[in-house]
Amino acid sequence: MNKLIIFSISVFLLTSSSSLFSQEKEKSNALKISPIQFGKSYFEIGYEFGINGGKSAIQITPMIMLKRNDFEEFSGIQGELQYRNYLKRIDLEDTRAWHFTDIDIYAGAYALGLTYQEETMYSNWDPVTQMEFRDPIKDEIFAAEGGVFVGVKFVFSKRLCLDLLAGGGVRYSDITTENLNGGPIPMYHNSYSEVFDIGYYGVKPRLNLQLGIIL
Repeated sequence: MNKLIIFSISVFLLTSSSSLFSQEKEKSNALKISPIQFGKSYFEIGYEFGINGGKSAIQITPMIMLKRNDFEEFSGIQGELQYRNYLKRIDLEDTRAWHFTDIDIYAGAYALGLTYQEETMYSNWDPVTQMEFRDPIKDEIFAAEGGVFVGVKFVFSKRLCLDLLAGGGVRYSDITTENLNGGPIPMYHNSYSEVFDIGYYGVKPRLNLQLGIIL
């Protein structure tokens, strides 16, 4: 699985390098962030650059996951590659502030890979010593996902954009769980069975919202 992550990152870098140096800047070039990810302690930033005269685009989206408190600590890195084909690009020719000047409809495919680890503290009671103790449970997750999507990008004032995406795909996850104290894994420990869990395995939907600036 580690080889899959390394291979995915290599593909992202090779694709971005060749496209950036071989294509002229298109109006679809944009730098974006995803505000909905902040609530999960994730920082996602994407760079989209146009190819084929602006009829298509490649978007590279790395994400850092980082959090620490008294009960949990996690860190991770995800890399995503998107290919977008713009089906309809509507230029409204309206430059007034805060009015949409372009509406772009697109469809495409994506692939991503991630590495992630999380340590969660569980409180337990020792009936012999009559004292409470904590069990640190560590999860290590390697995942890969691929699928398709459709979306719409609203551009306003010729500079700012709102990008909405919906689709779905198949996710493979490899999870290793251990009790760092050597004891059993609690029955109520996270099973990652929900479709938006980071360790989910199976067919799942894909939703995202990004805000950005046209470069």
